[in-house]
Amino acid sequence: MTGPLENVKIFGLRPVEAVAGLVPGGRHCVPIMAALPGLGIETDIVGILHGADGLRILDPEPHGIGQRVLKFFESWGYHAEIIKLYDEGLRKGESLVVVPASYPDRVGISHLMAGNGGHAVYYFGVGHVESLTGP
Repeated sequence: MTGPLENVKIFGLRPVEAVAGLVPGGRHCVPIMAALPGLGIETDIVGILHGADGLRILDPEPHGIGQRVLKFFESWGYHAEIIKLYDEGLRKGESLVVVPASYPDRVGISHLMAGNGGHAVYYFGVGHVESLTGP
């Protein structure tokens, strides 16, 4: 078993079939990573964004007309607000943890994150986003 993927883009424009949330930086990721195998999730598929590199990966400048159009429409809805929360958290030194997960697994993962100081935890489904904790 290897560790999580740090500051590596593991999703396209947004996570799909994943739980993502902010946790206080550093030591708070350790118990989350330690508990994930108990939920049946291998840590080598988990992404952690932090620092300046994490900010760059979170919201890169769009390239190509298709991405610019998509980004324009996403800026009207929930996506832009969630990215703002994550951007603010990364700037404050928090880590964004992204765990690929099935819909039924979302609850256990969100409780694990919240129990370790996590907030702004969302489940990103194929066509929807579900808030699992407060901002």
